[in-house]
This record gives sequence, C-alpha cells and structure tokens, in this order.
Amino acid sequence: MEVVKIKTENGKERYFVSDDNGLPIEPILRFIRFKDNTNFARNSLRMYCQHLKLYFEYLEQRELDFQKVTIDDLALFVSWLQNPYKSLKVIPTHQVETVRSPRTVNIIVNTVLAFYDYILRNEEYSNNISDRLKKFVATPSRNFKGFLYGIAHEQKKVTSNILKLKVPKSKPKTLSKEEIGTLIRACNNLRDKFLLTLLYETGMRIGEALSLWIEDFDISDRVIDLQNRGELENNAEIKTVSSPRRIDISQNLADVFMEYIAEYHTDEVETNHIFIKLSGSNKYKPMNYTDVDNLFRTLKKVTGIYVTPHMFRHSSLTVLRMAGWQPELLRIRAGHKNIYTTLNTYIHPSDEEITREFEKTQPNLDLDIYSEWDE
Repeated sequence: MEVVKIKTENGKERYFVSDDNGLPIEPILRFIRFKDNTNFARNSLRMYCQHLKLYFEYLEQRELDFQKVTIDDLALFVSWLQNPYKSLKVIPTHQVETVRSPRTVNIIVNTVLAFYDYILRNEEYSNNISDRLKKFVATPSRNFKGFLYGIAHEQKKVTSNILKLKVPKSKPKTLSKEEIGTLIRACNNLRDKFLLTLLYETGMRIGEALSLWIEDFDISDRVIDLQNRGELENNAEIKTVSSPRRIDISQNLADVFMEYIAEYHTDEVETNHIFIKLSGSNKYKPMNYTDVDNLFRTLKKVTGIYVTPHMFRHSSLTVLRMAGWQPELLRIRAGHKNIYTTLNTYIHPSDEEITREFEKTQPNLDLDIYSEWDE
C-alpha cells in the first residue's frame, strides 16, 4: 500500500491510498472525497490518507475485514502503532522505545474513528458493521455534521476514550530572542531574513506566509489582510475557516517588506505572490514548501539550532501571552477556530511565573506559630 499524489482536472493536489495492485482502496477514497467536499485542507486530507494506510496495513497483516473488526481489534491497533517492529507477532524480550508518541497514536486513532463515523452513515457499508462497533464509534464533534446528520451534541458517546493513551503535558517548543537573531543573521538574502522576521512578529503559519500576495499588505494602516484564496499554484493555502484575519505589524516589519519588494519584485516578476524563488529554472515563481524545508535545513546546519517554521509561531504567541494578552485576543491573532486550542497550547504558566506569584502571596500563608518556635 502507498499514499499516491495526483493532480485533479482543476490543478489541485490530492491523495488516495492504493492497494498492492496500484488501485484505490474504495472506502478510503470515498471518505477522503467526503472530507474534500466538506472543505478540509489539503494537508489534512494527506494526513488522513497516511493514517488510514497504516490502519489498512494492520488489517491486512491480521487478515481482517474493516467491516468486521471488533473493539478488541481496535485496541490491538493501538499496540501495533506503538510497536517498532510493525508486527504483533514480534514480542521484545526487553523494553524498547515506542515508535510513536501517545499524542501521535491518539491522532491516528481519531482518524480511524472519523472514518468509521463516515462508514456508519453509508448504507452500502453500515449494514455489515456489528451493532457493538456501531455503539462504540463516537460522533466527531464537527459543526457541519450536526447539520448534515442531525446529530445532537448530547448524543456524542465517550466510549472512544477507551482507546486514548495518556499524553504527558508539554509546552510548545519555542526559540529565545537570541536564537531568533542568530537564525536571521545566518540568512544569505533579504527574502529569507524577511520571511523569518514575518513569521516571528505575526505568528502566522508557514502556509499562510506562502499564500500572501503583495496587495495583502496595507502599509498605511500597518496591517496584513490574510485572505482565503483556496489552494494556490505553489500548493500553499490557509488552514481553517478562522484563518482569514487582519494582523497588525510594526513599522519595522513594514519597512523591511518595502525594501524586499523594491529589491526583488522587478519587472521580470510576473506573480504577485510575495515570496518568490531567487534562482534556478523556476526563478521568480512562487516559493513553495520544499524551498522552505531547504532553507530551514540549511539554517539548522549553519547555526546548530534545531528550528522549524512553526517554532517561530509558538515563540511569537508565547511572548504575547507572557506580556498579558487575553486568551480571546490571542486566539484571533493566531487564527484558531476554537478558544480551547489557544488555552491548551499557550495558557500554561511557566515555572518562573509560578515562583514570582508565590513570592508575592507567600506572606498570606504565614502562620503565627512560626514566631513561637523562635522563642
């Protein structure tokens, strides 16, 4: 099995899971089409394909029909995902490190449950699913599904939590201002310096940055108007329906933008994408994800700093949170659909904050008995 990338008639990049004969696996294909038709992002569709490929490999290994699985089969799938040997027949004689983190396993399991949620609503398949499994599969809480299926939120079952692994709480990985400065200074051209500066100051996602057009910058008001234009020629697109937004920027960033446009967007450039390739056979074409990956790989090698584009986003939003931004304002700036995403990701007090607040209020905990011990 493999995840196959194709181009649709309208030029969009899409994916399907093929069997060993190169043919699409029909139930997965239908599920992906459904998600595509309900406006899920391309990267989400690819992730679904990758996760369901794993699930169907597991089913093939155990000679199971996806319509005949039991709850126990799903529980074994969780173990299979953690097994570095990709086989339940191999039992390590000593403790080995799991191949996937609990968080990753939970995401994959959620995809499988969403797949079955779709299957149970398809008459062609649902009649072959056991009643016990039907009762087990929870309805994913997507707003549009309440409309499509008439499912009330109160009907959501909690039994799917049986399959969930406990995930250790962790803070988002961030960069210090010193590290960010080092990375920007390591860039060889103004385009890359501007890209890193933009990611840090605005906290936008890399896909959003690659989606920017020149007219999205309003220099007089010092704002960026981030718009949803769908999937663009460089495969960039914004992530969610909440992603379109206005982002305030500093005069310094506006000045760097103007300097960059004046230097690189000459008469030879025919695209209005802000970030463009600077060399090669596709010079002046829009910059894409591969170009960004190559840039960050080089920066890691030159500086020795582990860095990803998303770490600039985490660093920016963490600084704003530490500066006292209210969660709702932080949510809007981040382009999160749900306030709980913002709360779960950024609203975690640091050890320093806890110590500082304790020192402020510690006198309130003092007991008179302490003075008696000194006598």
